[in-house]
This record gives sequence, structure tokens and C-alpha cells, in this order.
Amino acid sequence: MTQFRGSQFGGGGARPRDSSQQHHGGGVSYGRGGRDRSQPDDTVANHWPDYLKEGYFDAEGNLKTEYVSSSIPGDDKQRGVEELIRAMTLAHPKLTTGQLRRFFQHCRGLETSLKSGMANWHHLRSRFEFLSAAAADAYGKSPSKIPGLFYDFIRRNVAAVKTERDFRSGFLPHFEALVGFGSLYVDKERN
Repeated sequence: MTQFRGSQFGGGGARPRDSSQQHHGGGVSYGRGGRDRSQPDDTVANHWPDYLKEGYFDAEGNLKTEYVSSSIPGDDKQRGVEELIRAMTLAHPKLTTGQLRRFFQHCRGLETSLKSGMANWHHLRSRFEFLSAAAADAYGKSPSKIPGLFYDFIRRNVAAVKTERDFRSGFLPHFEALVGFGSLYVDKERN
């Protein structure tokens, strides 16, 4: 294995992909960790086609009910926050409340900083954006720590949040609802 000395701290820099770590055969591409990435992962759009299409808020500026309720009002297809977390646990039965709460507590910490006046949204935005990287890391592990559906949930929401209001009044209640409904489906024994 090659040593990388890209910084004063004795490492750093991105390691180039070693072509011996990728196997190509029959159209299947295995990346690091040997996971078959030839099939598209499950996405939120597969379960909720218009998810976040028009943002978190309705025409009057109120949080849309579907982002905190078990199902979309008037939708007979059982879509909504509860169905989303149920699908996540079916895709990844070992998803734990600890894993969900790790991401949620990161967001609560940002909210606390905003409320206390210790920082403003401009300063915290990059820490919020980091949520996508943390989810990518957890999903990219072998075996994956979170389902692809949860990774997609995080990515889509990070992309949808543009303002402090989006974060505090849109995303946080939506994420809290997901965690809340998760208590019905997520493995509690492995916290």
C-alpha cells in the first residue's frame, strides 16, 4: 500500500482509485467494498414522486402537512413520512435509532447554535452541508451502515434547504417526524 504524505499531519489527500479494486465483468461494476452498484439504489422519488418538488411550504408559507404526517392527505397510495421510514427499514433491517439520531442530533446542535445567537445561518451552512458527506460515509461503508433510501433522503433535503427558515421550519420538523415514526419500525436493540 502506498503511503500518502500530503500534509503536515502525516497524510491527507485523496487516494486515487486503484484499478485493481474495481472489477468489470458482465456490466457489473464493483467499487471499493465489493458492493454491486450496477443497480440503481432505492430513492425517495420511488416512494414519493413529487417529494420536495415545490419546497417545504404551501402558498401561505405554512409547512406542508405531508412532511410531518404519516401519509399525504388525499393520497390513497400510502405515501408519506411513515411509509418512507418503513421502506428504509425494509431495505436495511439493521438500521438503528442510534444511527438516525446521530444525524438528527447534528441538526439539533445547529438549531441550538442559531437559537442561542452563537452563530448565524451563514456561518452554520457549511456544517449543515456536511450532513451529506456524513451520510455518504455511512452509506459507503461495507457493509453499509444506512440504507440508500436514507442517504437519498439526506441528500435531497440538504439540497432543498436554502435558508435558515427552510432549515428550522421545514427540514427540522420533517426530519423529526421521520425519527418519530421510526420508533415504530427501527431496531431499538442496537443503539
